[in-house]
Amino acid sequence: MTRLIAIGVLIGLAVLLFKYRTNEKLQKAVIYTSVMGAASYVIYIVLMELIR
Repeated sequence: MTRLIAIGVLIGLAVLLFKYRTNEKLQKAVIYTSVMGAASYVIYIVLMELIR
């Protein structure tokens, strides 16, 4: 659950950064972190279901 909240916060931060047109490097970092967080969460869920 904590991971979902963190991913949601990062996505919200990404929306704000794009809305106010901040530094491009910062935008990319937030997007990459959000995508990697979501991907790791999905992989974790799939692995836990396969183990069960």
